Amino acid sequence: MLRFLFALAAFLTAAHAQTGEAVRTGHAESRLIAETTAAVPGETLWVALAQELEEGWHVYWKNPGDSGLPLSLGWTLPEGWEAGEIGYPIPHRLPLGPLTNFGHEGSPTFLVPITVPEGFATGESVTLDVFAEWLICLDVCIPESANLSLTIPVAETAQPVPGNAERIRAAKSAAPKDLGLEARFADTDGSITLRIEGAPAGEPVFYPNEGGMVEPSAPQSTARQDGALFIGLTPGIDYQIDPPENLDGLLVLEMDGQEIGVEITAPRAVGPIITTEQKRALAAGAPARRAADSMEGTPPMALLMIFGFAILGGVILNAMPCVFPIVFLKASSVAKLGGADRATIRMDAFAYTAGVLVTFAAMAALLLALRAGGATLGWGFHLQSPIAVGFFAVVVFLIGLNLAGLFEIGTSLQGAGGELSQKKGPAGSFFTGLLAVLVAAPCIGPLLGLPIGYALAAPPAAAIAVFLALGLGLALPYLLLAVFPQLAQALPKPGMWMVRLKQLFSFAMFGTVVWLAWVVSLQAGPQGVLYLGIAFVAAAVAAWLFGLSQEKGGALPLKVAAILAFVIAFAPLTQLTTSASATAVAVNKEAYDEARLARLQAEGTPVFIDFTAAWCVTCQYNKRVVLDTPEMKQLFAETGTIFMVADLTNPDPVITNAIERQGRSGVPLYLYYNGMGDPEILPQILTADRMRETLERS
Repeated sequence: MLRFLFALAAFLTAAHAQTGEAVRTGHAESRLIAETTAAVPGETLWVALAQELEEGWHVYWKNPGDSGLPLSLGWTLPEGWEAGEIGYPIPHRLPLGPLTNFGHEGSPTFLVPITVPEGFATGESVTLDVFAEWLICLDVCIPESANLSLTIPVAETAQPVPGNAERIRAAKSAAPKDLGLEARFADTDGSITLRIEGAPAGEPVFYPNEGGMVEPSAPQSTARQDGALFIGLTPGIDYQIDPPENLDGLLVLEMDGQEIGVEITAPRAVGPIITTEQKRALAAGAPARRAADSMEGTPPMALLMIFGFAILGGVILNAMPCVFPIVFLKASSVAKLGGADRATIRMDAFAYTAGVLVTFAAMAALLLALRAGGATLGWGFHLQSPIAVGFFAVVVFLIGLNLAGLFEIGTSLQGAGGELSQKKGPAGSFFTGLLAVLVAAPCIGPLLGLPIGYALAAPPAAAIAVFLALGLGLALPYLLLAVFPQLAQALPKPGMWMVRLKQLFSFAMFGTVVWLAWVVSLQAGPQGVLYLGIAFVAAAVAAWLFGLSQEKGGALPLKVAAILAFVIAFAPLTQLTTSASATAVAVNKEAYDEARLARLQAEGTPVFIDFTAAWCVTCQYNKRVVLDTPEMKQLFAETGTIFMVADLTNPDPVITNAIERQGRSGVPLYLYYNGMGDPEILPQILTADRMRETLERS
């Protein structure tokens, strides 16, 4: 009996030795476990990092997708022992709004083979130590780490450890397999076609081993023909910059709720790999799983937050510098309502709101259609064209001349709609709402990064709903007049004071013209400014002739001359083209370069990135007030922080993709890399104190 008890105690002690002590961190419990009771010289000892994650939390695969960090293990082993690469479980897609990450939930087991050298002395125990680091996320992400150890005997033979052996064998069985499948890839019409011969049955999803090769959140189209599996992939930013010769990854096939993983090594094909018929089949193939493609992939509370941020962000947009001219224009409209009856006030407020909502919906639909067609565009895309900026500048110039009194369009002070504003107030208010959206579009104000980023990745109906919520917020201050018309009735009745107010507000329009002319100078260079100047002169002549025709009782020759001058005013704008020097960077700054950024991160050098554009007024405000001050330049020098400028004044797919990887869709965006891990996203309205606090942390 005593002999049995001693044997049992020895067995339990040995089993305990092959299971390291559990370490509890914020949202995970981690331990090292060994498959066998001993390490045998000359053989491979299989150990695993076994984790138990809190419900809903996840850690990341070796390619984390749009964001995140993979597991990192730093081993301290006896001399001659070697730890192999981490064997990850099959990942799952983890959508969050516009982003898609790759990771693991529940109880992941990360396998590590450890080679025990031949001739290593037996009869003693050794300790295996590892410093493990991982990023664990729910709706927030928290870096966690633990020092883990495992003591194990070295013996001539070994037996399976109950519990440990089953878990490690199950992980091995479920681990991706190399089935020797032949695979090739090629570029096809702006996308990647991956061809795999003899792939097993099941619904496929391809996970590239390296980040930046394939866009994680993009749908994958699939087709099977002639014994081959075809997968259509969207190139990632690194692929676009430096197309690889090999595309390696993991093919996950799901059938009847079961998943198998197959390792894929695909060299770039020398010739065509897909026929016209196969290409048609691939184009018609149903997209592979992508929870981010539906609103069902986003939790209800997250959707509530997205729509709430859109409405509140729209309200705040009224206080952003880029919308100030329209605020002045609308203020003159509201002033005109003094003494008006309640029905008129309500109609004006509803018309303005309708103009805002219709224009937001139209611009959103156009943007989504262009992106669906392959264009890499973000919100405010229309001001990336110098022709659009020039046209807009001439329209605002004419509005300024109208407010200054050079000519009149009916009796409306809201005229941005030509003859349409000769109708009573509502038509003018509608077109003022239209103009407000065109001016506001370049602004990504506080709280708007998340909803717009979500909208650009969501299905069309959900996307337009988000943009309509943003428009509702923008119009809300004026919509309140429909609810409380007594606010407008409290204003003085129209009189000479309105004429003076209108003339005063004309200077806000002319200030906007100066800004837009400067944008054109950066986009199209000095030649572009010359064309714009010709357009301004012709527009001024047209306005003057139109004003004369009004004084002469609508004289037909003057009206014809005015129309001719208007045509001449807009003709030079067709000659505006993007200048090669449009995105020149100041001497003490570097142009955005992702390869350079990666090197600086590897060296641990802090980097600040300014995602900006000449047409973004908030960006220019931050530049003048904070970033370009002598104090800030000295602080960058003292802290050794590299200042990069990612200029989106003209379309740039590399910069647009970089912005979208942060879950944003426009500028301004400010990122600070401290040399370790993911960047910190700074507020869109910068202050010297916040910048000093951020840079001095490095």
